[in-house]
Parts: sequence; C-alpha cells; structure tokens
Amino acid sequence: MFLIDITPKNHELYDPIINQSIDNYLINDLKLPGHGLICYINRPSVIIGSAQNSFSEVDLHYLSQNNVDLVRRTSGGGAVYHDQGNIIFENIISGSLKHCSDYNYFAEPILSALEEMGLKDGHVSAKSALVANDHKFSGMCMVKGKDGYAAGGTLMFDMNITNARQALTPKKRDQVTRGVLSYDRPIANLKNLLPDTYQQMSTEAFKHELLLHLFHVKHWADIPTYHLTNADWDNIHELVAKKYGRNVWNYGKNPGYQYYSSRKISQGQLHINFATTDQKISAIKVFGTSMTSGAADALEQALLGATLNSDSLKKNLAQTIFGNSKKLTQLIIEMLLKPENTHKINI
Repeated sequence: MFLIDITPKNHELYDPIINQSIDNYLINDLKLPGHGLICYINRPSVIIGSAQNSFSEVDLHYLSQNNVDLVRRTSGGGAVYHDQGNIIFENIISGSLKHCSDYNYFAEPILSALEEMGLKDGHVSAKSALVANDHKFSGMCMVKGKDGYAAGGTLMFDMNITNARQALTPKKRDQVTRGVLSYDRPIANLKNLLPDTYQQMSTEAFKHELLLHLFHVKHWADIPTYHLTNADWDNIHELVAKKYGRNVWNYGKNPGYQYYSSRKISQGQLHINFATTDQKISAIKVFGTSMTSGAADALEQALLGATLNSDSLKKNLAQTIFGNSKKLTQLIIEMLLKPENTHKINI
C-alpha cells in the first residue's frame, strides 16, 4: 500500500467537490498500479449517494443558509455529514477487482491502527459501519471503475454532531418515497473513545498519527508516496468543471425528478427541481437562500399541476406573492421552460 498525496502546493485542500472527484480520476483515468490510499478532510458538507433523493435526506434550506456544500458521489450508500472534525479515507485499487465488496478487508487496517492507538472493541457492524462502544464512528462505501474500484469511508474524530443532525433532518422526510433512504443509528466521535493523548489533538494532527500507524512507520518521510502532478490536477479540475462541480449533478440528480434549474439572483440562490407528466408539473421542489422555506412551499403548491407554457405558469404565479414582481415571475418561468435534463447526465 502507498499513500497518494492530494495536497496541492503543500496546502491542505478542504474542497469537498474536488476531493470527491479525485477518486474517480484515480480509478478511471490515472490507474496507478497497486493499492493506493488517499486521506483528506472536508469543510462542512453533506455527501449523498448516487441514487439518493436529496429532498428525503437533507434539509436543503439549512445547507443554503449555513454555507454547507451538497456533493453527490458516484457510489451508493447513505447521506453523511462532513466537517473539519471528520477524516475521509479512500483505498484506490487499480487492475484488480479482488476484495471488491469485502468491507472487512479494508476495515481491518483502520481498526488495527486504532487499536494500537487505544480504541477498545472496534469492529465492523451492519456490513459497512465501524463501531465501538455500541456507537458508529465510521461508515464505508465502494464504487467500481473501468478497471478497479475505490473503497473508503469516514472517521468521525471531532465532528459537530448537532450540525450533522440539523443538516440531515429534512422537514418533510416522510413525504418523499423515491430514492434510497439512509440508515439511522447512534454515532459517536473517536475523540471520546481514545486515550487522553489523542483527545488533545486537532483533526489534522490525529490524521497524521493515524497514517503513521497505518503504514507502520515512525516518520512521515518513510511513507511510500505518489504525489499528484500538475497534469493530474489539470485533469481533475476538468472533471469538476464538466460534471462533478455542476449543480445539475449534485442537486438535480434525483430519482423521479427529471429537470433542474438554478439561478443566482440579488437575494441569493434559487434552485428548482421538478418532474413532468403530459407537459404538466407532476412533482416540484424549490429551495435556496433567496426565500424562506414557507415561501418555497407556497411556490411549490402554486406550480404543482401547472402546464409548461408561459401563459399557464404566469397565471399560477399570479396567485402567489411572486406575482407582484414581473422580474421574478419571468425568471421562474424561464427556469421552468429551459431546465437541464438530469436523466441525461453522463455517469
């Protein structure tokens, strides 16, 4: 096993969209032979599975109002919250599918390292969760590539659990039936399960110590490492620009919701995700920083069932407070008549 250094110009990278894109580049494009490992930390973000409906998993208004990123990964699994108290690890396997779907194989080195650091009774539970003291401190997932796969997970070291619960508790979860729902179980931070020595550490310092134990070395320079080149970074940023950094992938790719539009306006951001039947809006969700959740609900009720033409949409919008603004009314109509088709995203 070798470490893949994803730190550009010796600065830590906390961008969750770029970090989430790196493993796709590594397994589908770069294809380094053997068993690589990346390890990183994200700023506040919610990472959802490829088949998940974000409306059933995430309070999108909370995310918009608190500058929390929404990022869709290409693998399955449930929604997870990341912040700078959370460590993400990804095993990158190229040229072989051996051990694919074997969560125990990839959990064992992590659990052994943590045991050396003082964790007691750490084990794999519920297929892909790492547990100690009857609480989950890590969730794992896998994604296959063209000639390999990535297998990784999270380590909650000092995550803000209160913020995680707010971000992952949508107000109308029971009203959404399409998509994959996450499995709820008690969670705990590793910081509280380890000896005092580690409880005093920052997340970055703990990540450093964990990697030393994983590679069974005393000095960072002794870890076998591949450093991403400038060409690698150019390719990664191109993938982000074309797909993984686009709102239509992260917000719009929902089962049952065929279309997505987003706009930046003076009041903030406005997102509309909807489905149609016989040229009528059959399902719709509105969210963003430009309006309250109550205003978004009113807009959804007014547009549900509307025919997708300018006259019909204008008539329905006239029934709401938005009808008082010709500029906003026209913007909403344009968003509904010229959306992106989420079902045609090249995945």
